[in-house]
Amino acid sequence: MILAFLGKGGSGKSSVSAQMSLYLASQRKNVLAIDADHNMDLSYNLEGEDMMYYGNALMDLQLAVGLDKEEKYSAVFLQNIVKRFTLSPLSSEIEKYSMKLENGIRLMSAGPQTDDVLYGKACSHILTTPLKLLLPLLELQENEVVIIDEKAGADGVSTGIITGVDIGVIVCEPALHSIKTAKQIAELIKFYETPYMFVGNKVTSSEDKNFIEESLGEIPIAYLMESTNLKRNPSLLVSEWSDELSMIFEHAQKISQNNRLERTIKKFQRNQKFSHN
Repeated sequence: MILAFLGKGGSGKSSVSAQMSLYLASQRKNVLAIDADHNMDLSYNLEGEDMMYYGNALMDLQLAVGLDKEEKYSAVFLQNIVKRFTLSPLSSEIEKYSMKLENGIRLMSAGPQTDDVLYGKACSHILTTPLKLLLPLLELQENEVVIIDEKAGADGVSTGIITGVDIGVIVCEPALHSIKTAKQIAELIKFYETPYMFVGNKVTSSEDKNFIEESLGEIPIAYLMESTNLKRNPSLLVSEWSDELSMIFEHAQKISQNNRLERTIKKFQRNQKFSHN
């Protein structure tokens, strides 16, 4: 299953995605953590460094699925698809652009902004384009989980990358702008027909919970309390969150439709019809 953590900048999605990665690894899951945010907070939280960034992986992935470098990656979803990527055995393309951490988690990172982005030759979204090809074609076994720390705000959804994940986990804190962004993200996710849930973070009181519920218009699946341990040791599993992380994962298993590839094919077919109108 693939879970993408989304939310406004500062909502704590990087901390929550790191904790979920650490928690699932402690439960003997085979975890691939993917940092899709150019701030690289997830990579920092998991103490990952010195790897090849997958922002440069698109050509390798295209060749792996039978496309040449001149073709658009979307072409693979508009024809019969044969190639699949896997964690067991580990596909060479994933191994090349990832690293195995001491805690057992495998980490991939889009990396920081490149010269092409900084000098206006490309948009920063190009660094996560490889995920649009990789995720829908990633076949996972029952004990394998992918955790993605997405870009802040609605950018993590509006590019359409969300069809390649099983569940969107929208993190919001008890602040009006955070909840406003969470609701905006939810509306975009609905367009792409991806299941999602809300999680309240940085909660300190019942008043915080009431504010989130009233402003959001529904009750989040879980509330994560403010944690001093997390602030000081982001690379260590916070024991006081264990029950809530378990609740989030169990709910994700219940609502997952296991149809990433089908939704992605539908997206590109819709895009093709729109471009011809």
